[in-house]
Amino acid sequence: MAGEHNDESPDRLTPLLGALTRLGSAVGSMVAGGTAQLVALQRHEARRIAAILALSLAAALFACGAAGFAAYSVLVALGEEHRVAASALIAGCFALLSGISVLLARSRPGPP
Repeated sequence: MAGEHNDESPDRLTPLLGALTRLGSAVGSMVAGGTAQLVALQRHEARRIAAILALSLAAALFACGAAGFAAYSVLVALGEEHRVAASALIAGCFALLSGISVLLARSRPGPP
């Protein structure tokens, strides 16, 4: 009876070992696929952040150019006799804009 039990054990273990092998293979392929998706997602996110930084730098440069032209137009509009008043007006506007920027930056929540 002990001999019959030992002969049947390898036959019973073969399907179990095959199922465990298939299960291990499936888990391994899921992990590999998830890792590849994670790497692709991180690359996409890095490209998106780089694009946002480049566009915001361009926007800042254009804003500085627009502010310079606005300041020049105020100086030209007020003329030579009111140059000091025009400079004070321009400085006040820039101070106001920088204060608004600081308040907006402080009111935004940080990253989670």
